[in-house]
Amino acid sequence: MKRLLILHGWGSCRDRWKKVEELLESKGIEVLIPELPGFGSSPAPTEVWGPEEYAEWVLDFLEKNKWQRFNLLGHSFGGSIAAILASKHPEMIEKLILCSPAIIRKKKKGFKILIFSTIAKIGKKIFSLPGLRIFYPFFRKVIYKLSGSRDYYLATGIMKEIFKKVTQTDLRYLLKEIKNPTLILWGEKDDHIPVKYGYFLKEGIRNSKLVVLPRIKHSPHRETPERLIQEIISFID
Repeated sequence: MKRLLILHGWGSCRDRWKKVEELLESKGIEVLIPELPGFGSSPAPTEVWGPEEYAEWVLDFLEKNKWQRFNLLGHSFGGSIAAILASKHPEMIEKLILCSPAIIRKKKKGFKILIFSTIAKIGKKIFSLPGLRIFYPFFRKVIYKLSGSRDYYLATGIMKEIFKKVTQTDLRYLLKEIKNPTLILWGEKDDHIPVKYGYFLKEGIRNSKLVVLPRIKHSPHRETPERLIQEIISFID
């Protein structure tokens, strides 16, 4: 029986992959989807982690579940973890699927984050006043749009610091270390990580192919799960 480990993205959880899991299992594929620490019902780390620490956690999870060899799919943030695992432990992975992976990171100016964080805190107080609460959702959307850091403002506690470390960790240096057959999947209309990075990854990973999904944005597992599993099954078979 084929096995597939799925690593979800930032702000996601196991439940958002339920449809994909059910479709794959109906095709005879065993699926394992860990809930990464800090997401869903999984407690946040007690220290500030980056992708490397998350990869170590996944290795422990695999050992507990006695999974030694499998296919691996990583989406968005999960894609960065998958790239680390593939580069360091290629013997564990049959085939690798990177779905809009957050591997290439551009440095964000800390000053910009500080400014918008301050505006967000002030705005929250102002729009909590009677008569103004109704405008708060609109204000919040504007802040997310202008800052480009919606995930940062939604994060709480230590997850804010983890988000900053994760988004400051550029992993493009790993591309040349990935030797497993690799499928790169990208939504043509991805508004979170531009599809141009898919072409960059295709050039950087030796044994890889790129499939661009027409009219799809950043979450093919929710937008078009049937098409996604077609690509997965075709590739791992």
